[in-house]
Amino acid sequence: MNSIHTRLLLVIVTLVFSQSVSAGPLDDYYLQQFGEAKSVQLQKAILSVSVDTQESARCGMPLKKGLRRDWDLLEASTQKVLAKQLAYPTLESESTFNSAAGHFKIHYASTGTDAPPPTDVSGVIGVPDWVETVAATFENVYTSYINMGYQPAPTVAAAPYDIYLLDLAPQKYYGVTTSDQFVSSTAVTSWMEIDNNFTDSIYNPTIYLPLQSLQITAAHEYHHAIQYGYNYYFDIWYAEATSTWIEDELYDGVNQLYNYIPAWFSNSTKSLDLAVGADAVSVGAGYGRWIFNRYLAEKYTPAMIRTAWEKLASLPSPGGGADIPMVPVLDSLLSSTYSSTLSDDFFGFTKRVYTRDWTNHAYDISKIHVYSPVATFSTYPVNSTVTLPHYAFAYYDFTTSGVTFLTIYINKTSGIKTAMFKNGSEITAETNGTSYVVSDFRPTDKVVLLIANTTNTDGHTANFSTDGTSTVVTEPTTSTTSASGGGGGCFIATAAYGSYLHPQVQQLRHFRDNYLLTNAAGRAFVALYYRCSPPLADFIAQHEFLRGVARLLLTPIVIAVVHPLASGATLLLAAIMLSRPLRRRYLERVVVGQVQY
Repeated sequence: MNSIHTRLLLVIVTLVFSQSVSAGPLDDYYLQQFGEAKSVQLQKAILSVSVDTQESARCGMPLKKGLRRDWDLLEASTQKVLAKQLAYPTLESESTFNSAAGHFKIHYASTGTDAPPPTDVSGVIGVPDWVETVAATFENVYTSYINMGYQPAPTVAAAPYDIYLLDLAPQKYYGVTTSDQFVSSTAVTSWMEIDNNFTDSIYNPTIYLPLQSLQITAAHEYHHAIQYGYNYYFDIWYAEATSTWIEDELYDGVNQLYNYIPAWFSNSTKSLDLAVGADAVSVGAGYGRWIFNRYLAEKYTPAMIRTAWEKLASLPSPGGGADIPMVPVLDSLLSSTYSSTLSDDFFGFTKRVYTRDWTNHAYDISKIHVYSPVATFSTYPVNSTVTLPHYAFAYYDFTTSGVTFLTIYINKTSGIKTAMFKNGSEITAETNGTSYVVSDFRPTDKVVLLIANTTNTDGHTANFSTDGTSTVVTEPTTSTTSASGGGGGCFIATAAYGSYLHPQVQQLRHFRDNYLLTNAAGRAFVALYYRCSPPLADFIAQHEFLRGVARLLLTPIVIAVVHPLASGATLLLAAIMLSRPLRRRYLERVVVGQVQY
């Protein structure tokens, strides 16, 4: 082979192999997320991974919980750098203050950037007023939770719960709850960090007063502390959905949580238990899902949410320290205690997204974002297909352009439920649910079609048309047991890279959601992948050698996803360069008369 071709091949193999080796651990991901540098320039040059583009402040618990869970997968050098993230903070000139009822110890710095506002004009002499406000706010939160029937967060020897005031604005956190010591087979103690003043611009202090940000942070983070007391192996998406929901139960007047809803409704084709990664706020994972708890609380009373955590308390980890999938827990609870199913309640929720017939927090209903259609049709005929992951939904709008009579024909797999609305009123389906008829379709009318996968199985499909044409839909065969642990359906990638939090898994998930699921060919590929990949992923995850091979095979795909133009140009250049010696050999054979026809 020509020397230049050899060098080109060696470069490509080197890039691919080095990426496959370095991408296995989660070291680079955690070092990046915690602001620590690592000299792996080749990987960064190839992939330019930057998944955390959301500027909104959020909760830091998911990252800390992930770090502790993935700790044994990290290199010793990485563990040395990140050990401080799982250790109690060290404050400059630290002082402490116990809350009035003794349930909390507030740690604060007297000097430096972590110091709280120094104002001291009332209360205990020598203690900043803000520190006293923090202590009083947490005592109020504690009392509220006890009155709601929750157990308090566990501490060692019933000591006061430790809360540290730090400048968290650079990390874009309201607060962080970090697990500490096991006090039973499943319950652990924890400690907390919250911002020292909530006055930085990231907390929108002109809209939400620092006291309001403190209140919702205290409600949110202390519920995480309570969650650790119920079961350390909780599913992160539901932990965030619950802690966010309960902010409004304790402090109804703040209403910051409504800002999270649009991200979910505009990404409704993603699963209810979508993994909480660095992009959680922008896609509605976890935080935006709190509104589903609002639906359950309205139907069964708020105590139902507490009961879900109490049910979780009795369950062991499914193995290897993995989190317990919350979807089956909710389904079991609804069936055994409330004579319902998660399928029925999820579908009821998806309809309420459109009808907006909420009953609680009446003054805030206008703050709940309206549904977001996946597509709007104004010309006919229409023939479209959607494949949905488990517990996901899609809305479609139909407007008239001279059509006065409209029939929507539905062809769907068994896990799909549909509903149709005209100007806010639900239309009854005809012919055993396979069609909807709008007999008087006026220019001012809007017809809305809802399609929902109401099962825990990925890949259910619906085809709808306005002219009776039909596309074949195929039943999926593989049940999904944990999207939160499986990267939202990226089963093989998660097995290869070790965690759904790995940036390469997130890149592949984004490519699936933003490109593959937006066209028929891509949806067909995803449906096939959902049917075939879980058993293979389970096998790969059990063998380190196979995980390495899988990373090697996935590397060109990841590179192509992140840099499609560069990848295409490289392949074209390689094809041109490799074709030259083949063409030369062909001409030589022609000259000597060796070409056979």
